Amino acid sequence: MAEANYEIGETFSVQFIWRIPSRDFLRALFLVEVLHQDSVSDKYVVRLKEFLAGRQEDKEGNMRSLDEVARDYWYLVDKLTGRKISLAYEVDDGRPLWLRLETLTGEHNFFTRLNELPSTLSDWKIDDQLEEE
Repeated sequence: MAEANYEIGETFSVQFIWRIPSRDFLRALFLVEVLHQDSVSDKYVVRLKEFLAGRQEDKEGNMRSLDEVARDYWYLVDKLTGRKISLAYEVDDGRPLWLRLETLTGEHNFFTRLNELPSTLSDWKIDDQLEEE
């Protein structure tokens, strides 16, 4: 059973990796803030507080120069700042989280599902309300 290493209000960094159609990889490092701990599903609810760093690599792992990067995809990465997402507790071990490109382009709701709910219907609000009743 996984355990949370960070408490509500604390921050840590999370690295995401996507493979883009050119076969390059995008690596993005975000500072995340813990908003809630869901001990039933062993997940954090976090806010992507700050985009810290990123790099684009070819399939051999060589870093692309700034004139060679896929600016449209980096624009989408930057727009993730401020989003709320849920992540398994294991994400706090520092290893990168590999994601499908559809999570970045919005075709999959990984980065949007918690942001689309009214705050009264957010998972962590429902849990808190049930405990109070």
